[in-house]
Amino acid sequence: MLSDAERRRLTEIERTLRSADPEFVQRFRSLAGGDPHTCWGVTARGWLIAAALGMSLAILMASAVMAVVAFGVAAVSAGLWLTEFRRP
Repeated sequence: MLSDAERRRLTEIERTLRSADPEFVQRFRSLAGGDPHTCWGVTARGWLIAAALGMSLAILMASAVMAVVAFGVAAVSAGLWLTEFRRP
């Protein structure tokens, strides 16, 4: 735990940094938090690619269960991807 003096000092450092270099603060904030739209898009694309690979493997192995699971993953990832474009 930080003491009250340490918290006040950190707040002062943050205030000084924000006023001295706002561009740096904005870059740091975007790296730390990330853009939620980009996050969702990468996740949806990644799962869609994984689902396509799973379907290909299911076809090669003639596994109906694996094909159904891969299709489910593809459906969910496609839904995530489509909702990305509906967000304001």
